[in-house]
Amino acid sequence: MLRPIKQLLQKQMLELPGGTLTIIPGPSDEAIKEAGIQKVISNPFNTVYDVTPQTSFDGLPPGYYQAVNQQQKQREEENKALEIGLIELSKNPDIEELLLDQAHQTISKHDDHIIRIVFFTALSAYHKPLNLGLKAESGSGKTYSTLETIKFFPDEDIQIIGSQSPKVISHEHGLRKTADGEIIDEDNAPVKPLKRDYPEDYDERIKEYNQQKKLWEEKLKNSYYEVDIRNKCLAFLESINLETFKMFKTTMSHDHDYIDHKYVDEKGKIHVTRLVGAPAMIFNSVDNSYVEEFATRTFTATPSTRPEKIEESMQISNRKSCYPWIYEKEQFNRGLMKEYIRKIRYFMNKGRIRVATPFDGLYEGFSKEATRDMRDFNKFLELLPSTAIFKLFQRPIIMLNGNRYLIPTIQDALDAKAAFDSIIETTKTSTDNRIIEFYHKVVKNHEHGSTAEDLTDQYNKGRKRPLSVKRIREWLQRLEEIGYVDIRDAGHENAKGYIDRRYNCYYPLKNNSAPNTAILQIDVDLKPILEKSFETWLKNAPIELDSQIIILNIDGSAQQISIEEMKDIVNNTFRRESVFIGAFCKANSTLKTENKTEDTPITENAAKGAFSRYVEYEKIPRKPGVYCSSEGEGDGCTYEAEYNLNGNLYCETHFHREARFLQDNGTGLKEKFVGELYGK
Repeated sequence: MLRPIKQLLQKQMLELPGGTLTIIPGPSDEAIKEAGIQKVISNPFNTVYDVTPQTSFDGLPPGYYQAVNQQQKQREEENKALEIGLIELSKNPDIEELLLDQAHQTISKHDDHIIRIVFFTALSAYHKPLNLGLKAESGSGKTYSTLETIKFFPDEDIQIIGSQSPKVISHEHGLRKTADGEIIDEDNAPVKPLKRDYPEDYDERIKEYNQQKKLWEEKLKNSYYEVDIRNKCLAFLESINLETFKMFKTTMSHDHDYIDHKYVDEKGKIHVTRLVGAPAMIFNSVDNSYVEEFATRTFTATPSTRPEKIEESMQISNRKSCYPWIYEKEQFNRGLMKEYIRKIRYFMNKGRIRVATPFDGLYEGFSKEATRDMRDFNKFLELLPSTAIFKLFQRPIIMLNGNRYLIPTIQDALDAKAAFDSIIETTKTSTDNRIIEFYHKVVKNHEHGSTAEDLTDQYNKGRKRPLSVKRIREWLQRLEEIGYVDIRDAGHENAKGYIDRRYNCYYPLKNNSAPNTAILQIDVDLKPILEKSFETWLKNAPIELDSQIIILNIDGSAQQISIEEMKDIVNNTFRRESVFIGAFCKANSTLKTENKTEDTPITENAAKGAFSRYVEYEKIPRKPGVYCSSEGEGDGCTYEAEYNLNGNLYCETHFHREARFLQDNGTGLKEKFVGELYGK
């Protein structure tokens, strides 16, 4: 039985001048605990977190000012960390790995090709904008991966569009300008005088007004609305209709500095909207009705739909649901990257910096079998600058003929080629990557042809979610459209010996030279070609010994370098010293899962070389039919194996991914009889 509450109260007598004051305090925590009484919070929602601009002075919670001072101190610390982090980020040669590590907090690593191409497409807005279309089944993560990736960009440069009518572009209202570019201020329009204000010279005032009105109307007649879309990225979440797409076609081609769109209002007056520049565009759902025209102006990519990606995505969603406070802390990292990209935008515009590709002969490493290859190679040349711009503060800038040119390195070209190869087949064919993989894994192996039923059985072997023959026939039909298979009439003998002529036989066209067929050369060793091409470029470029060559610092200063130093940087034989100590990962979670420890960034391990053990790997020659086995049966990687690690075969991309995973868990790699790959 609980003791009466009165027995828990104690009186204290205080001696005061002129008398005494009796204070009756509340029960102590010990007394409450002893009595079994729960402590009651009278107003649980009156905390510093609940204060808004509408909160009255009397409604401020206790300790509010102390909390405000603490928050101010915390903001100052974060600003200081941001300043240090920007310097470190600008010097770090592994900045792309840091970006991927952060992106993996919310996006599966099986969609790294999507992260890269979305990021580089958005970054291209600061040089020569690219266009990207994502084509895949609903629910595969097109929109999610795009939105999570563009969160690294400044909010003012990103427009997320749910839907858009065809004529909305022509109805945009920006700055109104005259034909010669003068800004028109609507407030300067002449105002008709009132007779009461000018009783003596009203007629004269009216005459002046009519003259001014005539001049004003003449100025408006030839005016236009200028909408500046430079340095912008438009992300369309849903499929746009064909008419809307046609409105974008001219802008996507980047053939002019501006594009005029005319329309007539309800009063019959003609208005002109001038779009200046061009934005980078990302379409998250490509409709088949205009996919052919779309493909000539964009890259096309498909998110992974493999079981491993699905499982990892579900794990990420599970963690976000369980530990939301961890992901809220990630705002520091995203804020740091946004500020870094703002710096890139600022200096690219201020210095009017262009990009010069210093590889005369780069084309030798690319396919030349189909007409489409010409356009695709040009697309690669547009992608390459983004990889260099991302490392703006580590790349040489040279002054030639009064212009500043950023010079990409050999590594930039190799990084761009890796991103290009991961999406080029879907870009060439505008076809879902699942269909392309089905061809390489199943259809290509049947040189003498096979039926849809047999191909379906082989594809479904070992799959937990088999597909129907109807779906496989649809895929085969698409493969015929892009020139991958030849469909021929064939007879089929059933169990009773009857010949059924309704069956088709599907033959792979391995060496077909049809215009739409993608003949890849991703196995070409590009590095020797780049090295030789750079030497040729140096001979032809008008570079003198006194030419100004600089490395830009993120604070706006610069370091002058020599031609020899520029050569070393481009050839990747010289790297600026990195003082990065993990500021980018300041807010990373220390949460540990059963499968992986995530409390230490990979780059920090690499800098220390702190590996508790090493495992050996072996580089093996590529052989036809020996594929990378890292992704599992049925939905595996389509590239041939190049490495043997612990008895498992890997292509180069998945080998390095596995190496990073092992490194993150304290394991370094050594090549058999040759040397170490990671660590010392």
